[in-house]
Amino acid sequence: MSWIPPNLAQSCAVQTTVTTCQPQTFLFLQLVTQLFGQSLDSDYSYGQSGYNYYGSDFYNFDRSSLGSEGHYNQKRQQEYDFIVVGAGSAGCVLANRLTEISQWRVLLLEAGDEEPEVADVPSFAPMLQGSSIDWNFMTQPDPKSCLARRNGQCAWARGKVMGGTSTINYMIYIRGNPRDYDEWAENGNPGWSYEEVLPYFIKSEDNHNPDKVAPNAHGVGGYLSVEQFNYQDQNVVALLNAFEELGLPIYDQNSGEQIGASLLQTTSRNGRRESANVAFIRPIRRKRRNLVIETNAYVLRVLIDPKTKTAYGVEYEKNGHLVQAIARKEVIVSCGAIMSPKVLMLSGIGPARHLQTFGIQVIKDLPVGYNLQDHTTIDGVMFSLTNRTATTATDEEQNRDIYYYKEERAGPLSSTGPLQINAFVQTKYEFEPGRPDIQYSIDAANIQNMITDPILSAETKVTPLAYYDGFIVRPILLNAESRGVIKLNNTDPVYGYPLIFANTFAEEIDAQRIVEGIKQSLNLLKTRSLQKLGMNLVTSPMPACDGYKVGTDEYWRCLVGSYTSTIYHYSGTCKMGPRHDPGAVVDPKLRVYGIKNLRVIDTSIMPRVVRGNTNAPTIMIAEKGSDFIKDTWLKKKSASKLNFKQMLKTFLLNY
Repeated sequence: MSWIPPNLAQSCAVQTTVTTCQPQTFLFLQLVTQLFGQSLDSDYSYGQSGYNYYGSDFYNFDRSSLGSEGHYNQKRQQEYDFIVVGAGSAGCVLANRLTEISQWRVLLLEAGDEEPEVADVPSFAPMLQGSSIDWNFMTQPDPKSCLARRNGQCAWARGKVMGGTSTINYMIYIRGNPRDYDEWAENGNPGWSYEEVLPYFIKSEDNHNPDKVAPNAHGVGGYLSVEQFNYQDQNVVALLNAFEELGLPIYDQNSGEQIGASLLQTTSRNGRRESANVAFIRPIRRKRRNLVIETNAYVLRVLIDPKTKTAYGVEYEKNGHLVQAIARKEVIVSCGAIMSPKVLMLSGIGPARHLQTFGIQVIKDLPVGYNLQDHTTIDGVMFSLTNRTATTATDEEQNRDIYYYKEERAGPLSSTGPLQINAFVQTKYEFEPGRPDIQYSIDAANIQNMITDPILSAETKVTPLAYYDGFIVRPILLNAESRGVIKLNNTDPVYGYPLIFANTFAEEIDAQRIVEGIKQSLNLLKTRSLQKLGMNLVTSPMPACDGYKVGTDEYWRCLVGSYTSTIYHYSGTCKMGPRHDPGAVVDPKLRVYGIKNLRVIDTSIMPRVVRGNTNAPTIMIAEKGSDFIKDTWLKKKSASKLNFKQMLKTFLLNY
């Protein structure tokens, strides 16, 4: 495979002075593609799939795009014990843990390609979004959010690649608040309290900073490398000191205590990203013959017997072929909060009225796609640096840093710049002690680009995080009351992207919390640490809000609605809950209600999104889910053996 960077040509078609639309940016992306565009996994070969087409009319959808009928030659079906749909954070963990049982054969399906080397470079994270390994989802226009964005839509990035979104995210390792999990348990999900999930966080982890983290809260020797980056510039240190000046304690925010600030722990190893693919799949890929991986495999539906309500396989497209794979034990859907609902709905599981609109046979009427949640934030609160403290670099310096990183895995590109700093706070709207409602993320920014054209600047953001002359201070809403929904595409439900109705700020309190978060963040400018850097608030009004006075509540509220953004923590659309919960899709063992041998294991099962980043919790969910599966099938095998022994004993006694 060869990674394809974001296509800036379309966005940059208009005359502009935004630097990311200048020729040097295109040359920079060419160099990155040349040096890092290939995958370390490209030499893997499969050839293990058998194709089988039954000639059934799949919901009367036009399949002409799949190619000639010659692709549908009858061939031997491939059978597996388990089929995992989606090789993201959850899917990679599941494939690893299930293949620990040597007699179980597991198929892992991924719609995207192999993970490219460009994803290894922490500072390159911005250029992964919008590239060939991003699904490039967009929200539906909404009257209360994303108003200044092109067509009123916000971009919702998701990884379409081995490792899923853990391959394109910003590598932040945060587990959330202990009360998040206790609430899950209190609301009818036994086994999901913080005390009960903590061992699964620890199980995955190989923490490399034992002297900097809380004792007994972390693991060593697990598959997932967790550590602080080795490289920090002077501004990173100053930011951490500034939060401390404001009275926020500095400590390990994965210790059970959350309100405060920290130098973040990240999913990285010696200056390189550690995606779920790198952590859980690469170590076993050549060693476990019971693991079969298919990339570029687009899953169309789960195969379910409508009479017995039993899942028995999946149907997917690969290279123009329609493939059916059979699961002797279970199918596990791990496509994330956007695509898992789509797969279930195309399989006949979802809101009956919605499915009937498309002529889909309803096998189980469930509220699939509802309860959509996110951690919303905004662009627009900008702090500028002086020339003395800016880290911008010439073309020659950037090229030098690239080659240095290529050889040493060190230098400015080996970390995420100011995004290494994190803070959790409470606003006046949060009343539960110890529980934050706002998280601060500090993003690297080119201030002149943002002032000139904030929308184009966001659409063409490919500059490494190491180079900046200012910050975007992002107050992130952690506990939104608003809920959205995922629906099938009206025009093309099979291949068309799902419709994302985010419904951001449907509840006004959500916008008010962010406004309060903005106002609290301005206190950073009063600290000695940032004053020494010569940092100032950028007071040029954003174009969509130039009718308001900068600094007023009305101006901030305008920013919130106009320059809405996301931290990409979509969740909740296949909600876990007790049987009596009308919003539940899966039970506390992650089994889909009313369907045998089918589970959903990913962020979509979260009843309420955790107050923190979601990659670490997703890995925990998969660790716990794999134990559920093992308990189910290993106990069945043990019970079967016991029954046989008892029958034999009875026979001998009677004889």
